Amino acid sequence: MTINDADIKAAADLLEQHDDYRVLRRIPLSAQWELPGVRPPSRRGLFVDVETTGLDVETDEIIEVALLPFDYDPGSGELLAVHEHQALDDLRDPGIPIPAVSTQVNGITDDMVRGKTIDEDRLIKLVDEADLIIAHNAGFDRPVLERYWPGFEDKPWACSLADIDWRAEGFGAGKLDYLLMQQGWFYDGHRALNDCLAGLFLLNHQLPISGSLAMTALLQSARKPRYMIRAVGSPFDSKNDLKRRGYTWNPGTEDREKCWWVLVEDADSELKWLSEKVFGKPVQLPVKPVDARLRFSGRMLGSSPRPFKG
Repeated sequence: MTINDADIKAAADLLEQHDDYRVLRRIPLSAQWELPGVRPPSRRGLFVDVETTGLDVETDEIIEVALLPFDYDPGSGELLAVHEHQALDDLRDPGIPIPAVSTQVNGITDDMVRGKTIDEDRLIKLVDEADLIIAHNAGFDRPVLERYWPGFEDKPWACSLADIDWRAEGFGAGKLDYLLMQQGWFYDGHRALNDCLAGLFLLNHQLPISGSLAMTALLQSARKPRYMIRAVGSPFDSKNDLKRRGYTWNPGTEDREKCWWVLVEDADSELKWLSEKVFGKPVQLPVKPVDARLRFSGRMLGSSPRPFKG
């Protein structure tokens, strides 16, 4: 028996009408997203993803990089065009054997990367043209990419994981494949360009509770001023309270003391909480403005930001 597309669609539509079944559809090709096309005002975005030999942003090696350029309306957040034909998707030989645990995640083997290199001229050009760089988990991708190509340091970044309150939108987790499956979609994940396309597809959808376009919510979050507070000298027995509050431990360097730190939107309220709940007395602590040009970067504890207006 021959099954055609019409039969499959009818079967899927029938299943969706039953409470005991859910249907997942493959993300369509970007050319089928029915985008309006570039028009003023527009900004150039770059969705990025890296695959690496491990999860240490300071030491593990890149084995694949994908950069997907797109255009968006900076006011509405509407996606205008995806330039998949201009995308970079290159493998890289790390010069060491790829750990088996890494291959299990991304499917990239030593044979696949042997002798492969990143087209750095194309990469630098795509980065130079971008007004905003986005990753799903930018706290990992940004510091890794900045180790290799300093041009990533000069750009504002946003994160499709951290810059959208997925739990407030009814999602139990923030993994990319989960977020899409909960909305009826799937894709062949864990290769860099596939992840970029999936992340951009996700941003082009309305959030289920707020009704906002996901890209709009991301831009609003990326533009918010934030402040890094370092709880230098906090009592040891306050560490659990600080962790529950969202603080991160930094072991320090030769020229910077170890401490717990956090990013907040209201520095005064946070300093009041620290004074009352952690130190038990009024304290003056280091407070530093952090915007999208510095956020998610490994340089955040020691660099000065510039304003982001993209």
